[in-house]
Amino acid sequence: MKKVILFILIVFQSLISYSQLENAKRFAKTITQKDLEKHLYTYASDEFEGRNTGSEGQKKAVEYLKNFYIENDIKPGDPDKDYFQKMTLNISRGNEGEVDSENVIAIIEGTEKPEEYLILTAHLDHVGYGRTGSRLRKSYIGEVKDRIHNGADDDGSGTVAMLEIAQAFKQASKKGKGPKRSIIFLHVTGEEKGLLGSAYYSDNPIYPLSNTVANLNLDMIGRIDPTRKGDKREYIYIIGSDHDSQDLHEISEQTNLQTVNLDLDYRYNAKDDPQRFYYRSDHYNFAKKGIPIIFYFSGTHEDYHLPSDTPDKINYDLLELRSKLIFYTAWNIANRDQRVVIDPKPEPEIFEISSDKLETYEGKYSAEGVPLVIDIYVRNEKLFIEVMNQSLELTPVSEDKFKIEAASLELTFNTENGTMQFKQGPYQIKLSKQ
Repeated sequence: MKKVILFILIVFQSLISYSQLENAKRFAKTITQKDLEKHLYTYASDEFEGRNTGSEGQKKAVEYLKNFYIENDIKPGDPDKDYFQKMTLNISRGNEGEVDSENVIAIIEGTEKPEEYLILTAHLDHVGYGRTGSRLRKSYIGEVKDRIHNGADDDGSGTVAMLEIAQAFKQASKKGKGPKRSIIFLHVTGEEKGLLGSAYYSDNPIYPLSNTVANLNLDMIGRIDPTRKGDKREYIYIIGSDHDSQDLHEISEQTNLQTVNLDLDYRYNAKDDPQRFYYRSDHYNFAKKGIPIIFYFSGTHEDYHLPSDTPDKINYDLLELRSKLIFYTAWNIANRDQRVVIDPKPEPEIFEISSDKLETYEGKYSAEGVPLVIDIYVRNEKLFIEVMNQSLELTPVSEDKFKIEAASLELTFNTENGTMQFKQGPYQIKLSKQ
């Protein structure tokens, strides 16, 4: 009898979802290759100079996004009502120092549950002229040239997809079919500098994280991964959907089957995948706060972080299909009666080390023949590592052992002989205190 009841419930929920999606399909038609291409040829043009964080080109980009939301009568999502969440970022990569930047945020308020929020994210920045973050350097011998890195796929593709998705939701609202929950469209800055804009939002949320039901992150969704082994051209990599919520994973799978039926590829889904994509885009700052996420990604390619990542290389038919899938998935999340259910998790084990013990690890570490100095220091009773002008907090996992999960980094100290075992992924080296 229990199996029969469960089967009936599954069928009932599927019928509800199907009915919701029938409404959504009329509005998904507004998401078109033509509009995506038009946006991207502007957003990834030389006029925006590669959108380096804090640069004049990035300022033009945020104005473009702001004007889109104004023209489509989509409300600002920030307290000042100017669409900007302003911040000053200290960029250690390339020693850029302090720069002023901003996230762009818009909102479509929910009709029944306006104080529950679904956040869509895409990063608005790229690497500008490639002075930091470019793979171009190896192409020149004895000469360094600055060239605009347009970032059409990274992440122009996710950015323009989000604009089209926002427009589709707005059209639904105009027809009295607005989402039950509020939808936040958050274009984050500083992703290429270390996920800085999303970190700023997650540490300074405009809307309560406790009421944020999920985050859907769009980053590089416009190309085909040349290393992919699947036969089906119509695919998307899905990362993180089942890490914190089996419920979210099932919504994702079911929505896809009922709509565009892409090949959902989980090649990079594992947290310990060598490429570590789970830790490399803006969803990670929401996942760290306990919010269920899906990261949509089509993979890297030969133009990744090169000037050749241009709008003519985008597969616009695939970008349309992927955008529609994300729209449908957002529609289902926003309109279902129950918010996304988070899987129960065991209490994390907290390993504490006294401040006196932490001080014994402090110092500069190096190895003979290796041009690298690692600085270990204590601040506010926590241990930090500084290497190549980047400072990161270390998490103690046992006596003398620390980790940074996102960087796949493990440090093991031997205070008696003043050494430190440095391990990152498959690479390890023993360093000595200077």
